[in-house]
Amino acid sequence: MPVFHLNNLPKQKRIQMIGEFYDTIDFLKNRDEIRLFFKSLLTADEIANLMRRIEIAVLLSAKFTYDQIMETLGVGKPKIASVHKNLLQDDSGYKIIIKRLIENRKNRLIKIKKENKDNLSQFKTLKKKYPVHFLLPNLLDAALEKLEDDKSLEKEALLFTPSATFIKDNMKSKNKKP
Repeated sequence: MPVFHLNNLPKQKRIQMIGEFYDTIDFLKNRDEIRLFFKSLLTADEIANLMRRIEIAVLLSAKFTYDQIMETLGVGKPKIASVHKNLLQDDSGYKIIIKRLIENRKNRLIKIKKENKDNLSQFKTLKKKYPVHFLLPNLLDAALEKLEDDKSLEKEALLFTPSATFIKDNMKSKNKKP
């Protein structure tokens, strides 16, 4: 059975095929369509491999060392080096996705923290029930939330990953060693 190689196509056909592939992804309208598309297109292992590369890129951008990433994710140096090489390029797609992923994680963390704060206080319930009566305290709360230290939130967002529990446990065990 012959093996397909993109570079064997004439340049014009190669450009058309790549463009249509990008357009196909751009046609997807929502997360469910994207999920179905990738589920049909890729095996579970291929999807996991792509997710692992993104995880490596996030950890590299958080200044984790190769050794820390190898130990944490169980990946080899060649895979880390490949992702790192792409991160160093000016037009790296990883940079785009990391920026958006971190922003999404920050928003999720803010929402979780807000829900936790709201659950803690009966006073918060009153403030929600009677917003006009608590206008000044509500404005102050909103201003304080805006002033929250973005750097600590960013670091927390970097580590707010599927591997987060494993990473934290791994770091704790290293710190306990004499």
